[in-house]
Amino acid sequence: MELLALRTLKAVVEEGGIKAASLKLHTVQSNITTRIQRLEEELDAALFIRRGRKLELTQSGEILYNYANQMLQLERQATAAVHLAADNYELHIGSPEPFAAVHLPAALQALRRDYSNIIPKVYSATSAELITAVLDHQLDCAFVGGQVEHGELNVIPAVQEEMVVVTSKEQAGEPTLIIRGDGCAYRERALAWQRKTGRSNEETMVMSTVDGLLGCVAAGLGYTVISREMVTQNRYEHSLQLESLNATEAAMNIMLIHRKDALPIEAINILAGLFKQPDQPRSAS
Repeated sequence: MELLALRTLKAVVEEGGIKAASLKLHTVQSNITTRIQRLEEELDAALFIRRGRKLELTQSGEILYNYANQMLQLERQATAAVHLAADNYELHIGSPEPFAAVHLPAALQALRRDYSNIIPKVYSATSAELITAVLDHQLDCAFVGGQVEHGELNVIPAVQEEMVVVTSKEQAGEPTLIIRGDGCAYRERALAWQRKTGRSNEETMVMSTVDGLLGCVAAGLGYTVISREMVTQNRYEHSLQLESLNATEAAMNIMLIHRKDALPIEAINILAGLFKQPDQPRSAS
């Protein structure tokens, strides 16, 4: 079973089809089709079934896809281990967009200055998506918001943020809670606060970015509950007013997670050490 074939299977699944996979792998569609067919012949099992215009994994395909992720990760880790010994290693890091904008730049700068052999590759997604990506061997580690409990993951406290209620200075905001999309830790905390304060009947508005979210709050379109750090480093800061929450409601822990069997432990520990870790981590679920 060739790794190229497994990489092709993975691309077809994750890119959503043969055409998109061919673009990702920089090859023609016929090569993609041939590789999948050879894989099916080798295993004597159908890996995909066509439903309309879409390809879906069969049960056999699902099993192989899971193993393909692990095998390709092991291949990358083996290559990385050799490169690390030769002072050249790529560390694949996941981060939510807000964390990447506010907390990550200084750490990456320090990493480049003090550990030039570690080359960071950063991927942005929601906390929920990043947890899945780490578990599926797609990332070496990731920063995620809130409490994480999983038997296959190590969890290292990285940053503790303070959640606040944010409204507009210029006008009374509408009784609309403005939040980010599914999978965002800030969204979950904001909705939990809304329920706790008996405001669940209020309307909600979803924005894909923190900048857009705070812009809407500044315009008086609603309010939000988010970390103080996201506001104080945003261009709308002077148009916004902040209301503190009690200590239990305010504490938001950002964790660095990695699989317990991750090979580049030294590099991950170096990255974790670049952050001032809270003395007493508290649940932020």
